[in-house]
Amino acid sequence: MTKKTRQEAAAALWRTGSILVFVVALGSSLLTLDDLGLAWDEPFSIIAGRSYAGWLARPSFSGEAIDVHWRLNHEHPPLAKLAMGIAQMVMGDRAGLVLPSRLAVAVAFALLVELVFHFGGRHFGGLAGVMAALSLLCMPRVFGHAHLAALDVPMALAWLLAVAAFARAMTSGRTGWGIVAGLCLGLALLTKINAVFLPVVLVVWGVGWYGKRALWPLVWTLGGGAVVFFAGWPWLWLAPWAHVKGYLFPDWRVPLPVLYFGRVFADKAAPWHYPLVMTVTTIPVGILFLTIVGATDAVRRLRQQPMLALLVVNVVVGLGAFATPWLPKYDGVRLFLYVFPFLALLAGIGGQRCWRWVAQRKGARSRRPLLLAALLFGSQAGATALIHPHELSYYNALTCGLWGAERLGMEVSYWHDPVNREVFRWLNQRAQYGQVIAFYPVGERVVLTGPRRATDEPNDFYEWYYLDGRKRLRATRFDGKGHYDFVVLNARTAMLRGHTEAWRLWTRGAPIYEVRKLGVRLVAVFARE
Repeated sequence: MTKKTRQEAAAALWRTGSILVFVVALGSSLLTLDDLGLAWDEPFSIIAGRSYAGWLARPSFSGEAIDVHWRLNHEHPPLAKLAMGIAQMVMGDRAGLVLPSRLAVAVAFALLVELVFHFGGRHFGGLAGVMAALSLLCMPRVFGHAHLAALDVPMALAWLLAVAAFARAMTSGRTGWGIVAGLCLGLALLTKINAVFLPVVLVVWGVGWYGKRALWPLVWTLGGGAVVFFAGWPWLWLAPWAHVKGYLFPDWRVPLPVLYFGRVFADKAAPWHYPLVMTVTTIPVGILFLTIVGATDAVRRLRQQPMLALLVVNVVVGLGAFATPWLPKYDGVRLFLYVFPFLALLAGIGGQRCWRWVAQRKGARSRRPLLLAALLFGSQAGATALIHPHELSYYNALTCGLWGAERLGMEVSYWHDPVNREVFRWLNQRAQYGQVIAFYPVGERVVLTGPRRATDEPNDFYEWYYLDGRKRLRATRFDGKGHYDFVVLNARTAMLRGHTEAWRLWTRGAPIYEVRKLGVRLVAVFARE
């Protein structure tokens, strides 16, 4: 076989692997897309996306039209929500609003895994790219968030895309890549506010490892990012200074309680080590081991290998930002989920190093590294299969799993994601015509907290998409005072503790239906007392 033939064969194998990675990532998400319950923040993004896409279908640049379409959920940037709205339009009314919106995020997840595969392969070797993609796929919390119509997985994709484009601008020295990096940074800024930390990463890495050579790439990237951010968000056009200021320094936040080692904190008051502990305890231990091996190798070669340094800088800045007392800490790893692709890349590097170490052992058989890798990733994928459909409740063996995490005093669910189709199937069969079902804790629009109004869009997602409309079942928020036929509580312990009647029911009541996983109660349904 000639050198050219070998190169062509390798390229064909790489293309096949690329397609396979995308298909597996997308297919595994699509097959389980409706398995998780509606999370508290999904309706905000879904309804806003519908409004944004409506403007895009018939754009009008009048202040009134922009205000009407872009005011909804203007607390967060529009890009991911716009993608959800476009998916809703493409799939049509019969598909509803939830599944098309989740589909948009599932596609973003598949693209994220694909990007990890290519970035790892390009900079650290093909084997590292494969193992990095597998590592990301086998992280239960990441896979769980890939099922929700929220901003966190799109943020992870946009963040890595901007970092990859800037890295290409630095290594190629071409102005064109600087412009592309600016576009990608703008897209990240249009996805979620976390992207304001991206310039810190790019400046620290660019100046720290390339010195003056980083000046023009940074100018193109940061300048282009600012332009794309402003141009891509019509809401900012109405009152640029006021709306940008209101976005960056909001005065509307309500602190959320978080349970951490048995104590309840207001979100910003949680200890600085919260992001580190949550990261270490929610990655399967096999992948965590590879990540530590890769991180150790990266730190040792930090000055000689700028691309390894890039991974480390992203992890340090990403987790370090949420270790400060100025940023909220809650919802597990959701707020810093964009760090996980870089942890997966470090795992890929660690996996490649372990593969070579095993292959070089005296007397080692040629297939031994492959068999060990298959055993490792098979077992790590098994962790996701075992916890499904409660991936957002996953804890690894360092806490003795979900069972041990509960006893350590950690939150064991996200926010009514365990209240899934199985729960509603039971409720729809058990409830009688016109009965009222109360939920807690629950977000606005999941269950309507204000007055009902006639509208062509859902103002109570549980009533529109989950409860049996033929029985006229009503959903409401549990306040302990109204008339309820059933009360559905989910295991968001910090919030349950703050609600006297809900906590009494949770700890002393006799549930008539439960959802348990690995011995831990995630949902409990109580009949009227």
